[in-house]
Amino acid sequence: MTIQRCFALVQERWRTALLTSLLVLAAAAAAIWVQTPVYQASASVFVRTGASGDVFDRTEASDYAVQRITTYADLATSPLVLDPVIEALDLHTDADSLASVLTVQIPEDSLLLTISAEDTDPEQAARIANLVAASLRTEVSGLESASGPSPIHLTTVAPALPPEHPARPDLPLLLGLALLAAVAAGIAVALVRGTFDDRVRDAQDLTALTERPLLASIPEARSGEPPFLPLEDVAPQGRRAEALRGLRTTLRHLGLGTELRTLLVTSAVHGEGATSTALDLASTLAREGHRTLLIDADLRGTWTDHGLGLGHRDGLSTALRGGAAWTTLVQPTALEGLSVLAGGPRPQNPGALLDSFRMTTLLRDAADRYDIVLIDAPPVLALSDSTTLAQQVSGTLLVAGSGRVRSVQLSLALRKLQLVDADALGIVLNRVPRGDLETYYELPPEATTAGAVPGSAVAASAGPRTGRRRRTVPPGTDLQGMSSGSTRNASITRSES
Repeated sequence: MTIQRCFALVQERWRTALLTSLLVLAAAAAAIWVQTPVYQASASVFVRTGASGDVFDRTEASDYAVQRITTYADLATSPLVLDPVIEALDLHTDADSLASVLTVQIPEDSLLLTISAEDTDPEQAARIANLVAASLRTEVSGLESASGPSPIHLTTVAPALPPEHPARPDLPLLLGLALLAAVAAGIAVALVRGTFDDRVRDAQDLTALTERPLLASIPEARSGEPPFLPLEDVAPQGRRAEALRGLRTTLRHLGLGTELRTLLVTSAVHGEGATSTALDLASTLAREGHRTLLIDADLRGTWTDHGLGLGHRDGLSTALRGGAAWTTLVQPTALEGLSVLAGGPRPQNPGALLDSFRMTTLLRDAADRYDIVLIDAPPVLALSDSTTLAQQVSGTLLVAGSGRVRSVQLSLALRKLQLVDADALGIVLNRVPRGDLETYYELPPEATTAGAVPGSAVAASAGPRTGRRRRTVPPGTDLQGMSSGSTRNASITRSES
């Protein structure tokens, strides 16, 4: 894995890295906080000789003190010195335990003994250090004078004082280490998740997965917003509306309204937003003056009303069973130009109905009556219905839910469509986090005009209907940015059959 890829993974999953870092930092801070502070107090004892006279005598006495000072350091932690301290302070411990909290150091090239004592009470730490120094003076004096006048004398030159700050834990050091550990943990978790997470999240993932072009990236709905554009009070400059207009313009380059008269909208797995994408695209086209029919072809599920105001439940399944003419089951919506053919009651054999001659005839007649026919189909991997319908339409849009579909699932769906000679025109990346999208501008709601976005009228032109002819797209082409001023307001030419 290259350094650039590591940076990209961390950037893509910065929320995971940040959350992990905060959790590790909080845990480390809590662990530091519950530690009991320990204070250390030190007393300095000077080892001097009682020699007097010429320089030779003083030098010899100094050498003797240097030889003995190491012994005195060992003696300071012995029961001989510590037992009197335990008795004087009434400590509930023994000499070995007390010795474990003592440190005796000899600075280099000096005759000083530094006796340090540790305790959770700073006052007690100072008392222990001072009493150990006093007890050491007494015992050394007694030992050295056993055979005559003592040549060595110990003097406390710096008594221990209660410390103001604990010796440990070392808060600045531990917090610095905790911060480094937190950052390292966050980066590690982001890299691990990025390496083993095969969900499709952005255009880069799609480019590495397939040569099919990315037609549009539709942002996720804000908190409290419906997952589809309402039929009224739409902000024309909103990111979602603009993304759908970009999708419309891209499809126009591919022949929408001419070669592409019937368009299947599906996904690899459930929950990627194919239905909301079909509804949004249909309402976008209707707002621009195109007579649009949206067909619910998911006969195995229950398609909700989505606020369209449908009056009855009969629909496609009713027509395919011969219960009524499909034209009598089409229901208008509150949005002028948008009609809906609901799925109808759930039949016993939905696959056979969708693969019937009646379905083929219905789609052909609908293309003659409407400018554009959008078919909302079930997921490709769940059922064979989508591949059956894909062979009867002019083109197929495959919706990929950002962070929802896995790479292997999307690959299998594309392969399944390819096997029935129904390659997807391209992929619509849906529910992309808004922070991952770049936008040129986005006007505030008060600066936009509620209602339909004006579009051009549908012009009629002579010429036979072309059936399933498709305009080809070079592999790997990113068609999101193909919108231009010259095509934005161009009308879709309708072919007469």
